[in-house]
Amino acid sequence: MKRSLTALAVVGALAAAAGCSSASGNAGGAGDGDALRFAAVPAEQNIDPTAEYKDIIALIEKNTGRKVEFVRSTDYNAVIEGMVSGKIDLAEFGPLSYVLAKSNGAKITPVASMVEKGGKPTYQSYGIVPANSKITDINGFKGAKVCFVDPGSTSGYLFPSQGLQVAGIDPKTGVSPVMAGGHDNSVLSVAAGKCDAGFAENAMVDHILIEKGKLKPGDVKVVWKSAPIPMSPIAIRDELPADLKAKLTSTFTKDANRDRMVQLGVCKDTDSCRVTADSTMWGWQPVTDATFDPVREVCAATHNEKCSKS
Repeated sequence: MKRSLTALAVVGALAAAAGCSSASGNAGGAGDGDALRFAAVPAEQNIDPTAEYKDIIALIEKNTGRKVEFVRSTDYNAVIEGMVSGKIDLAEFGPLSYVLAKSNGAKITPVASMVEKGGKPTYQSYGIVPANSKITDINGFKGAKVCFVDPGSTSGYLFPSQGLQVAGIDPKTGVSPVMAGGHDNSVLSVAAGKCDAGFAENAMVDHILIEKGKLKPGDVKVVWKSAPIPMSPIAIRDELPADLKAKLTSTFTKDANRDRMVQLGVCKDTDSCRVTADSTMWGWQPVTDATFDPVREVCAATHNEKCSKS
């Protein structure tokens, strides 16, 4: 994976803001008593993530006794690079961005993946077109201006690339690719006709943008769906103190669900409680590195160069 100058600039700014050393000397990470630096890959470009994550931040602070600093990141690479360099202590990744961080040397362990009520462990990528489009399936994407999310996005690039290749379309040369930067931008660009077609996670199309009043039902048509994808994980830095890692693991595997967070007084009620930016997610469930082997298999099948070590 080639490191982008934008990503490095973002991480450099984060390092300068947070300081380049800690009490434990762990590459700028949290030592005893230091604040925990928490980041998340940007599903949406036009939101304040500190508001979206305020409940889960409050839970982490309650359980660990540490202040949490939410690190705002403009792209997927910034979070990957932050974990590789040790400047971020825990992060919510997409499945692919977790795999990329791990394969590029990040010393991290996934502890939990987000889950809907009832324990659904997967989500999907959607291929979408404007409501008035004549395109009826992914074969119609050939030669079109197609919005992707980010090269590090699982449902916004990797699985769509596989879908295009199965249809005999090269995702780089068989379409005119546009990187929208966020799932919201990809969907809204398609709805506005700025892209002939595009890809995004199913939740962004099905309810997130509709609930926020940014998209009306029927503004876009779903003409392709991916195979099930493992849900997005939380990963923590291996060099954190053992007792802190244990507290973080317990927080996400035992307490980070709406019912429990209400019991602990973190949230007033389950309807308003948020465990991540996606309001439909109910909690988190334990995972291991092997959970993301299906993503590695798609990496291999698509010959995606980003999946290889730099």
